[in-house]
Amino acid sequence: MLKECKAGERFEGILLINEWKEVPFRQKPGSYITLTCQDRSGTIQGKIWNYEPQVLVWLNEQDVFYVKGMISEYRGTLDLTVETIRLVPKEEVDLTELLPSSPVDLEVLERRLDLLIKKIFQPELRVLLEQFFKHPEKGDTYRRAPAAIKIHQAYLRGLWEHSLRVAEIAEGIARLYPGIDYDLVVAGALLHDVGKIREYAYDRGIKFTTDGRLLGHIILGIELLTEEIASIPDFPNELRSKLLHILASHHGKYEWQSPKKPKLMEALVIHYADALDAELWQFEQAKENYPNDDWSPYIPNMERYFYLK
Repeated sequence: MLKECKAGERFEGILLINEWKEVPFRQKPGSYITLTCQDRSGTIQGKIWNYEPQVLVWLNEQDVFYVKGMISEYRGTLDLTVETIRLVPKEEVDLTELLPSSPVDLEVLERRLDLLIKKIFQPELRVLLEQFFKHPEKGDTYRRAPAAIKIHQAYLRGLWEHSLRVAEIAEGIARLYPGIDYDLVVAGALLHDVGKIREYAYDRGIKFTTDGRLLGHIILGIELLTEEIASIPDFPNELRSKLLHILASHHGKYEWQSPKKPKLMEALVIHYADALDAELWQFEQAKENYPNDDWSPYIPNMERYFYLK
């Protein structure tokens, strides 16, 4: 595992190549390749100084490779000099060894989901949730999908973990405000990111699908939820509109690619609960990754350093 590697040691194993780039040398002809390599324990930056043209063809077509090389340290960060790289047949790829998974046990996630659904009183919402989560394809995909590619819970079962947290945060807020529809806010929270089951592919690394790039998870989620509701007889039209509005507005701002701003109390709660979980998760990761430091490195998407003590 990459997390166990130390400077001066040799590395040999199967890695997922997340990103790569061919970089020209500054003072001589030719180029080298920079790589971001990953297994379930973490990531490491790598370089290939000498390579055959065939390697570029492989990198364009595949993302899982058997790698041999040397671990070194540069400016306090570990680096992998790749000496040998070869393709790995698809049947030999074990995704659980390459992609991290939610640290929350699967059975715990299932119990938390079941508890939330059982608290739903409105019959149409209960039917919607039970139908979706029991679906052999959609329900399974929801339970396996990542929540993101980079920013938060970018690992298997990340969508499930994130959605449960958002629902539990929203549930707590709903108990403080009698005007909030408890059933709607919990159901909406569980489904707010449902479009991500069609936005991401993760059979060999986490990547955008074509629909994900062209449409994004908000539009895909509205499309999916519309299909699901259409299969439930006599589903109230106003309730349908409220659920779809929650999906359309959960990013909260137009500049955050939100088609609508929240216009329901429930939609506003879900927007803030969504953002809160995503940002607190990043604090958690910083504390875990830098346990002995007072401050985290600069976190670009948060535009700040985190104080960790």
